[in-house]
Amino acid sequence: MRINMVYYKILLATDGSSHARNAAKKAVELQKIWNSKVIIIHSTKDNRSPSELYPNVDVLYRKYTILEDVYKDAGTELLKRTKEMFGGNQDSVEYRLIEKDTPSKYIIQAVKEEKIDLVVLGSRGIHSKIKKTFLGTVSSNVAKNAECDVLIVK
Repeated sequence: MRINMVYYKILLATDGSSHARNAAKKAVELQKIWNSKVIIIHSTKDNRSPSELYPNVDVLYRKYTILEDVYKDAGTELLKRTKEMFGGNQDSVEYRLIEKDTPSKYIIQAVKEEKIDLVVLGSRGIHSKIKKTFLGTVSSNVAKNAECDVLIVK
């Protein structure tokens, strides 16, 4: 038996990794199929360096004296680039820079509060092996705890 599922609201998490870019490509495809609203998020609580998020990070370092501001600008640039992947469907896409919560915590909370139908994210980002061993990956945490469907993309 096949059930025709429609995902009206999709949350796409990105950290700029290759897996996250693949997840974004998949979200673009799904958004076209269902004409879904898409919310793209990036958390500054991600432990990656700004240079991994934004290729011209040296410009940001010259512009700011506070490292936190570099992360905010790098994250915002990443979100803008990801939104551009949706081409002509950008009117149905919004992005959010998350500054206070980890990606997992924000996603799980947003799913509950905003009635998200589907979370799309990469299978793994770039994190330290120690952190991954003790805390697990964002994708595994979301898959275990989100109250909606989760699509994990390699």
